[in-house]
Amino acid sequence: MIVDNRLPFRKIVVSSLISVGLSFCLCILSGLYFGYGKVTQTHCGSHEILPSVSAAIDFNGFHRILWQVPVLLHAVEHLTMTVLLYQHYQSSTVRVSLHTIRAHSPWSGTLNKATATADVVSVLSLLTLSFVTSTLHYKIHRNAVVLYMLDTTLHIILATYQLYVHRSWSGALQKDQLQQQKVAKSMRVKLICVAVNIACITIGTFVYKHHTAYCKAYTYSVFALCEYVIVASILAFHYSLLWDIPNFQVTMMHSDSIT
Repeated sequence: MIVDNRLPFRKIVVSSLISVGLSFCLCILSGLYFGYGKVTQTHCGSHEILPSVSAAIDFNGFHRILWQVPVLLHAVEHLTMTVLLYQHYQSSTVRVSLHTIRAHSPWSGTLNKATATADVVSVLSLLTLSFVTSTLHYKIHRNAVVLYMLDTTLHIILATYQLYVHRSWSGALQKDQLQQQKVAKSMRVKLICVAVNIACITIGTFVYKHHTAYCKAYTYSVFALCEYVIVASILAFHYSLLWDIPNFQVTMMHSDSIT
């Protein structure tokens, strides 16, 4: 007998995001509780009240495992989402091209590939900064953090523009009113996430440079707070991607012999 267990992909994504969010919060809070002095320590000894993400996840071995396991599982789910979105937009481009002729429609394929590539790079940089910690190899970790921040910002901008282009081309062909509402809501959330992400990166960069130059109290804590908001905006953006595609299901099948 073949047993077919269908699991909505939405539940996998939500579970993945919740696990990463909880792991992130636990690393921050437990680091502050059990090692306040260590996680808030800076190179110049300025008084701080919040740890950076890197300091929190690298507090001890337990924290590293607590962060790395959910991130690894999230990476698998994230890459699966990337493939699904790529296939969805590729097939949608073909359907739209059969009904409309737009001068700029050929660029949709290039945009789709660029968005998917940026997403893959962001996942790889996230894995690198998570498993190559600052104490293990500072330069690699630092470069991975910078790459992750910049590439993730590029990806969310491209993904938002991709949804806008797709919505403009296929809106007239879309029969599902509920899906139209989901896409509209997705666009609003994405625009907010993009604005928050860019603002926090700008403020965080300014504050970080100010901290390294003048080493005033609490400036690094502001930088850490910007990191927290960036992480939250990225998780929210990733969740909004679920509204862009139809409901997918992961099918797990196994055979069970009956005698």
